[in-house]
Amino acid sequence: MNLSPAKLGALRASGHLCFPYESEDEKRTTLVAFVRDGLARRERCVYIGTPADQSELRQALEAAGVRAAGALERGALVLKTQAETYLRSGRFDPEDAVRVLEELVESALADGYAGLRGTGEASAPVSDELWPLVLRYESLVNERLGRSPFLGLCRLPASQDRPERAQDLLRMHPHALLRGEVCANPFYERPEIVLSDDARARLDWQLHQLRSTHRARKRLEHRSADRLVSALADELADPLFALKREIHALGAALDETAVPERIEAAQRHLRRLTAAVEAVRDAARLSDRDGAAAAGRADDEAAPPAESEAHDEPPRPPRR
Repeated sequence: MNLSPAKLGALRASGHLCFPYESEDEKRTTLVAFVRDGLARRERCVYIGTPADQSELRQALEAAGVRAAGALERGALVLKTQAETYLRSGRFDPEDAVRVLEELVESALADGYAGLRGTGEASAPVSDELWPLVLRYESLVNERLGRSPFLGLCRLPASQDRPERAQDLLRMHPHALLRGEVCANPFYERPEIVLSDDARARLDWQLHQLRSTHRARKRLEHRSADRLVSALADELADPLFALKREIHALGAALDETAVPERIEAAQRHLRRLTAAVEAVRDAARLSDRDGAAAAGRADDEAAPPAESEAHDEPPRPPRR
């Protein structure tokens, strides 16, 4: 369940991920990989957690061969508490909490970093009264930082939190990190829909997501069929070439007048096999062109949202 370097390649320079971790070990190894990758990309890494969590992260980084002390000294790694970020104003204010992130991004760019990646989670269970504010904060992150060089990883304990809370957070994140896999999230809702609480707009979006997912699956099936046809043509081509070679050798070695019918029959089968191979190849090329054209038309039907290229975008609902 580790986030391997190959899977980290799926992380873009900007994005917003939900990370429902199933164990402390999964959280620790994922965070080490997340920070290591950010440092390698010359991004400033911000970790938001309690002092005890910060100490544990430093130890885990050092144990993994990441020089946490040096990264902290030069400002590439920044450790902050929830009180310094989410509760900077003395209470949880979604607007101010997002301003904190915007300031951190601006500071990182001013210091010469390629961008900012940050990860955080609540230090204590969130009350029912505060939960709507948390959802507004998550939606504002998408709206205000969707085009910034910011990569956010929101941690939550999947096994300890209430299931409906995890479902709410899935609505707020274009991607989810699940057991080491970066997954495009079909349940994601755009900020305009979440903030407007427009039932009709939400239904339109959900139907659009169904169509978008269906088109993506059909494109994938189309490409798989094309690869199968192309591989079949290649498999036929090799024995065809060998058969041609043997027929030519047979014609040169034997008195063709003695077995004209056999040679003529072999040549007839060769022509049929050659035509079959060419027909398969032509079908593969035609299918490939049609698939590319269909994919282009499907992509033109809806522009991708700013937060993620994995989601098509229907017309935005009016802001209330």
